[in-house]
Amino acid sequence: MSGILLADDEPAFQRLTGAWLRGLGHDVRVVGDGDAARAAFAEAPADLILLDLAMPPHHDPEAGLALIASFAPAPVIVMTGHADHALALKAIDAGAWDFLAKPVDPDILRIVVARAMERAGLARELAALKARDTGAEDMGLIGTTPVMAALRDLIRRVAPTRLPVLVLGPSGTGKELVARALHYASPRADRKLVPVHCGAIPPELLESELFGHLKGSFTGATSDRPGLVETAAGGTLFLDEIGEMPAAMQVKLLRFLADGSFQPVGARTPRTADVRIVAATHRDLAACVADGSFREDLYYRLKGVVLRTPSLDERPGDVPLLASVFLRRASNGTGQFTPDALCWLTTRRWPGNVRELRAAVECAAALAPQSATGVDVGATDLAFAVGDPVADLPTIGTPQTLEEEIAALEYRRITETLARTGHNHTHTARNLGLSRVGLLKKLDRMGLR
Repeated sequence: MSGILLADDEPAFQRLTGAWLRGLGHDVRVVGDGDAARAAFAEAPADLILLDLAMPPHHDPEAGLALIASFAPAPVIVMTGHADHALALKAIDAGAWDFLAKPVDPDILRIVVARAMERAGLARELAALKARDTGAEDMGLIGTTPVMAALRDLIRRVAPTRLPVLVLGPSGTGKELVARALHYASPRADRKLVPVHCGAIPPELLESELFGHLKGSFTGATSDRPGLVETAAGGTLFLDEIGEMPAAMQVKLLRFLADGSFQPVGARTPRTADVRIVAATHRDLAACVADGSFREDLYYRLKGVVLRTPSLDERPGDVPLLASVFLRRASNGTGQFTPDALCWLTTRRWPGNVRELRAAVECAAALAPQSATGVDVGATDLAFAVGDPVADLPTIGTPQTLEEEIAALEYRRITETLARTGHNHTHTARNLGLSRVGLLKKLDRMGLR
């Protein structure tokens, strides 16, 4: 972002206010109507918007109010000669940072601008910290298996680019987490990530939701309303389950992907927005193209880069770590699995993938008995949580892969020794023949610390 965008149709006010703000050290861009303001912000987002409500082409304060959402997340200071209490409340309700009546007192404007710019700076710092934290370590994508390490590496390489991304993978494998990681590791991290589920919105409303509409364009359209594309301007639009998108909308999305232009429902002229598209689906889009339910040209536009989220069957070694993380969150850090629970987790298949595993652990944590040290989750609790027959529970001696047997034995030895030593890490490490650092690394990997 950079500087202040001043949107006002009075040439004298533009000239005097722009010069005065530049004298305070601000970079100022000036536009004279609502469409120009929206286009200027889409081209180069500003730190702060000074917005006159009654501008061409409508000269209607209500139309000005509808513009406010287009500039999110930048603070908007509304200025108007129509200074009444009801309008001020509407402006604040629409998301304005402050409301100033014309003629504007320069001292008041200086103070309000300084506060708004400080707020914008803090928002950028917060976004940078969030991006740094998300970009570090696991990027919110938990797992130590090679397939997850490769996925995180691809995200780090793709995130800084402007390419559209298509995320493919079974349901429950974290496709939205991949979209979030891409956004927060990108230069767009200080702008919005806007998710939309293409299958959850009725086909007749999807165009209005994505591209917005003008007042009177259909029954119930009582005011101009920006769509999700404009809301995401400068940021990322995540189109979840893109395979569910109706054919008519596929054409309009293709045009937007081609040149960044779109047309709100009821509008006569196109608009533009700088938005990065990340789409996801569990469907086989190539097969959908073959049967005619998905446009081939849109498919190739979307797959600038293809990322695939692996099923849990492809990374069974991550199940204990994922389960431990979910248990820690569900029990406020006091939960632990018994050895038979770990055996049950690693020998069961998870067709619902990470989503199913998390739901099972959260349910089991709520059902498990409390001990002096916290929540002890056993295999019986987990089996009951997913509806499996308790009588068919596997035991530690049940045939497993060598990797699973070693993991179960290691987990059991460590948890038993921790219990005997009262969770003293130094004594536990000595009893197990490990260094204290080595033990702590294992505890982190198992989600026990």
